[in-house]
Amino acid sequence: MPKIEDGTVVGIPCTVSTGPFSDEKLISFQAVSGAVSGFVGESELQQSAGRWTVKALVESTDSKNAEVRVRGSFFTTNGVATVSLSDIRRD
Repeated sequence: MPKIEDGTVVGIPCTVSTGPFSDEKLISFQAVSGAVSGFVGESELQQSAGRWTVKALVESTDSKNAEVRVRGSFFTTNGVATVSLSDIRRD
């Protein structure tokens, strides 16, 4: 896999459920510190082969992880999370 650079938009695997509004979904994805859950707009999601990903902007990386920012409203974070590089999907 090519090196993921700061500023790259990537996909983070997630589960998707119905949200409170027709254009908003409840998602959950795995971060290094545990599960992150919250609401995102439908435009932030992609589905391919029955699997969902949420768009994320890479802010920084190290040899194993990336700090990413996901647009939305989350229960335990402001949208910034550290995820494993092995979980990141690129288009």
